[in-house]
Amino acid sequence: MEPAQPKLMFPLVLDVTSLPVLAIGGAGVLARLAALDEHGAKDVHVFAPSPSDELTGAAGARLQRRLPEASDFDAIHPKLVFIADIDDAAAAGLRAQAHVVGALVHVQDRVHLCDFHIPARLRRGHLQVTVSTDGTAAGLARHIREYLETHIFGPEWAARVDEIAAARRQWKQEGLSFADLGRAVADLVARRGWLKKP
Repeated sequence: MEPAQPKLMFPLVLDVTSLPVLAIGGAGVLARLAALDEHGAKDVHVFAPSPSDELTGAAGARLQRRLPEASDFDAIHPKLVFIADIDDAAAAGLRAQAHVVGALVHVQDRVHLCDFHIPARLRRGHLQVTVSTDGTAAGLARHIREYLETHIFGPEWAARVDEIAAARRQWKQEGLSFADLGRAVADLVARRGWLKKP
């Protein structure tokens, strides 16, 4: 049963390149696997009792055609576990096993079983803008993300971030303080007119 009062969630941007990760379930696992691959995750284990052809192809040798057992959690010792398309009782059991080894768990569309949520995400090169409603209104988060994507943060922002990053590296070499770096970035953004006030 979902709580009457949603929890306030703490936002993080996480490096998954070396974290052991489990992705468990059905069709919903495919999107999680694609996102993990996009972000360079190298230690992903996929468990799917009845995988689609698409999931089978995407997972490759990482696929186990079954649900994980306690011994799998012990052997892999995942830090993150993604669960999709599994009934609440089975998902809760897998979540309990994941917690034994200290993993954080996300169960698709089951807020009460989630240790973390996945925000709607817009990426422009190294610029990443995320929108979250603490898991309470995912459709609204996607709608806001689409607005930002269409009206505010177009493809040109990838090059803008690279320009700021290069300038910041130069300013650091020149010995600017942290506060001065912040002011220099703000001045450059203002001179370029990138964030015009309405």
